[in-house]
Amino acid sequence: MRSLLTPHQSNFFRTSRGVARTLKKSPFLVNTPSITEEPQPDNELANYAPRPIRKFGNRGVASQLLNREHGLGYSTGQTYLHTPACDPRAETARFHSRCIDSYECLTPSGSRTIPFCLTSTHNAPVTAVGDEEGCVRFFDTSPNDDPNEEKDLGVHSVHDNAIWDMDFSQDDMRLATTAGDAALIMDVTTKSIAARLADGHYNSTRQIAWQKGQSIGNVLTTSDKAGRIRLWDLRCPHSHVRSFSTISSSETGRRTVTVRDETIRPFQASTVNTLDNTHERTAHGKTSPASVTAIQWLPAGREHLLLSASEAEAVVKLWDLRYINRRHQDKSTPLSATTVPSNHAWRSYGITSLSLSSDAARMYAVCKDNTIYAYSMSHLMLGHAPELKDLATKRRPIAAQGLGPLYGFKHDSFAARTFFVKCRMRPKGLSHSSDLLAVGSSESSVVLFPTDERYLRSACAQRAHLLDPPGSAPTPSRSFSSAAGTEPTSSTIPIFRNGTALVHGHQREVSNVSWSYDGKLVSASDDSIVRQWQEDEARARYFRQIGDFGGERYMAGWADVSSDWDDEDDE
Repeated sequence: MRSLLTPHQSNFFRTSRGVARTLKKSPFLVNTPSITEEPQPDNELANYAPRPIRKFGNRGVASQLLNREHGLGYSTGQTYLHTPACDPRAETARFHSRCIDSYECLTPSGSRTIPFCLTSTHNAPVTAVGDEEGCVRFFDTSPNDDPNEEKDLGVHSVHDNAIWDMDFSQDDMRLATTAGDAALIMDVTTKSIAARLADGHYNSTRQIAWQKGQSIGNVLTTSDKAGRIRLWDLRCPHSHVRSFSTISSSETGRRTVTVRDETIRPFQASTVNTLDNTHERTAHGKTSPASVTAIQWLPAGREHLLLSASEAEAVVKLWDLRYINRRHQDKSTPLSATTVPSNHAWRSYGITSLSLSSDAARMYAVCKDNTIYAYSMSHLMLGHAPELKDLATKRRPIAAQGLGPLYGFKHDSFAARTFFVKCRMRPKGLSHSSDLLAVGSSESSVVLFPTDERYLRSACAQRAHLLDPPGSAPTPSRSFSSAAGTEPTSSTIPIFRNGTALVHGHQREVSNVSWSYDGKLVSASDDSIVRQWQEDEARARYFRQIGDFGGERYMAGWADVSSDWDDEDDE
């Protein structure tokens, strides 16, 4: 049979079968001249610096609204269609305070007295105020439009000197107070003293807090100026069954209160554990105890763990109070301690207050360097840390090393010049879907910081197209309402300025803040004023725009946001 393949096709199949890979005298072969590459110098890439890629600038609300209409996602992490823009002012711009929302603290003789501390009940619109005269005042935070209605629910003399701290038990039946002379437990129903925590502290106590979890109203802790932390149990050994008022529920669900027997003398509570020299300072080669300025219990499931901070340095320590120290041990050992912030290399700054997020995933510390630092609770102990799990077994403390802060908050109206400046977290509730951190300030204002990290991602996205100079500190965000400032180049901690100041409510340092059970904010200042802040978008906008003419905002306060926030959408 005659072959139908051409000579060239025949050569192709021979080559594909590996018979002959070199075709001689083929007209289809092209002689390609060999290219000799020049040798590259070894140091050609030594000085090469890649040029950073600049991102497109964030185009703001208009761009995000357009993306929402097109059904596109958001690079800033915001996924809620009803809130197309991640603007933290959406959570803070509604706060305001009217003239009738303020209360002036006066002594029986009519002179002013300074409120030192605040604490709110968990189930009623009542806030307790402790002043420098040793009195406890109960302040009504319920909605009120009548200027003649009295906010003061009663004044009770408890201590002989200034009250430093107070805390309500979870059932609101007991109020713990601490002052320079001693710590006391007040029975709230009868307004009488039921227990004393007098022995065990060599210096005046500074902080007091009830334990969370199952032992509500029985176990609490105190701290003093000598670095000592003591754990108290009111159930042993001298308490009487009628020492406190109690609440009981019947089979029908009706709650009845058994009133305390006031003929019983206040008993002395017992100490079940003591931590000595928890914080120390070193100066000129000498070490001395430091005052414990902040303590914070962890929530139920980890209620045996306690956080503490001091005036000496920006270090937070974690303690397991189930571990009993040996008697001959002069210094207690914590489970872990955080690392000092990198910008504190040349000077130490103390911590004035601690607060936890609602899910206990973040811890916030108010530092004397005018910064609120945010820590990850998972990073308090590096490596395997079974001590941080819920219902963990007791282990011997090893003073493990934890990480430093993740980031920090700053604001032009925030300053912590004294250790009286405190913070308080508003947890998530029915009327609010995210946490909100309120902080006092030496600049005569309260500053609110939304802690939802979607706002931080949004702030980073707005500056992602800007290139930081080499060696500069990362400063991913600037305030919406304040001018951009220069951050210290020695810091490697990202600083965010997304807070909002509540202005014109006080004339002197705002030392303490507290959240009521229904989300209202109460602040206390050295001007002897206790003020309640409420949320109403229309009224807050009215106070910002009306001006001082006519006196309509006399003794009123409002959230200080830029004027563009109050502009109408159709303008």
